Amino acid sequence: MITTTLSWIASQIDGKLDGQDCEVSAVSTDTRTIDSGSVYLALKGENFNGHEFAKSAENAGASAIIASEPVNVSIPVVYVEDTKLALGLLGAAVKREIAPKTIAITGSSGKTTVKEMCAAILERRGSVLATNGNFNNDIGVPLTLLRLEHHHEYAVMELGANHLGEIAYTTNLVKPDVATIVNAAASHLEGFGSLLGVARAKSEIFKGLGDSGTAIVNVDSQFADFWQGKLKQKRVLTFSPMQKNEADFTAEDIIVGLDGCAAFQLCSNEGEAAIQLIIPGIHNVGNVLVAAALTMQLGATLENVRDGLLAMKQVKGRLNVKTLGSQVRLLDDTYNANVASVNAAIDTLSTFSGINVLILGDMKELGEKARFYHEQVGNYALSKGIDYLYSFGVLSQSASAVFDAAPGKNGEHFTDIDSLVSALEQDLQVEQQDISILVKGSRSSRMERVVEAIEASSLGKFERRRERIAC
Repeated sequence: MITTTLSWIASQIDGKLDGQDCEVSAVSTDTRTIDSGSVYLALKGENFNGHEFAKSAENAGASAIIASEPVNVSIPVVYVEDTKLALGLLGAAVKREIAPKTIAITGSSGKTTVKEMCAAILERRGSVLATNGNFNNDIGVPLTLLRLEHHHEYAVMELGANHLGEIAYTTNLVKPDVATIVNAAASHLEGFGSLLGVARAKSEIFKGLGDSGTAIVNVDSQFADFWQGKLKQKRVLTFSPMQKNEADFTAEDIIVGLDGCAAFQLCSNEGEAAIQLIIPGIHNVGNVLVAAALTMQLGATLENVRDGLLAMKQVKGRLNVKTLGSQVRLLDDTYNANVASVNAAIDTLSTFSGINVLILGDMKELGEKARFYHEQVGNYALSKGIDYLYSFGVLSQSASAVFDAAPGKNGEHFTDIDSLVSALEQDLQVEQQDISILVKGSRSSRMERVVEAIEASSLGKFERRRERIAC
């Protein structure tokens, strides 16, 4: 965060300073991360009250407290009506002070990958601040903005939500120069009510665009017309991840390598470039299109796009391909899951030759139609020629049941990891072909435990059985 004063902070958050003014260089909502010169902001929620830890923050070295109720400390306090709103106001104030060129990204799936792509591309041009991890909600976004410093020329902000109004709030803090909705799919339906509710919530990201801002729209989405109807006074560019429609950013001559990584020709309104991806997944072709569209509005060139993508790093748990022995390929895509992201991962799994196995954990927050959406995934796996579907959890059983009902297919459900891995070992030991195993599920399903168990199993050392040839 920029170095400033308590009085400046108070002026930006409609606060009243009680105590002596001083210089500060950080704001924290967690007493475990307090350093000398930090301000502790006491958040308050339904099940916690950060004001109870004000004294702990002082003992940890905090220089001041931001509070909405009396606290017993001997350091200065800035009093406000609502500390959560104060956090947002302060994040927005720091953003105005630094004024970086800013991208805002939302979507049901792919937004983190697009964010990482944008950051890698813009790093070819200058200093970039990007959202860390899942700091993409109404608390995480202002905390990210508070990390801005004077050297930052660009900001790449990921905006998530689980209810209507959240993206409208965070976009108003971010005030991006260019914004996009990567896609809208069945996700967080308990908070949004329906798929249309998801699309409406995502469209809030365009409200924060200024008169000179640019919206990047996915024309392959069923909600493309709905979104563009909200952008009649804005500049709009389009991308077509499925190559179904004419758009400003498209891909041609797509080739998927043995490692699952795609190479293709990126076609844009500013020319063409040959792209080689170093992260697997055919769906990442679409992610490149939107990342290129976003960054090129801030001055990036096609060469920056090409070189940045070659330099980007893998995101842990997001479709990492691991080789086990000489025969087994393990696709770790355990960070999170909804219908769209699972189908995209299945698309990638289907590109590998040999035996393909899907291990599916529960997809959460899908509302009253949750079982229907799991059945959809089971049917999609069938349509893509997947050979085995093992499910783990409760809801995912609907996927394996649909799959198992198809002739010649093996769908099984498990309630513990040991049984799942044992069945996997037994079923696959007889296979004489290469084997690809995709592990996917929502964050709360903790499917990384399945990945670890497979790596520790005999499959981690599995070698193809070779028949002796008689001489």
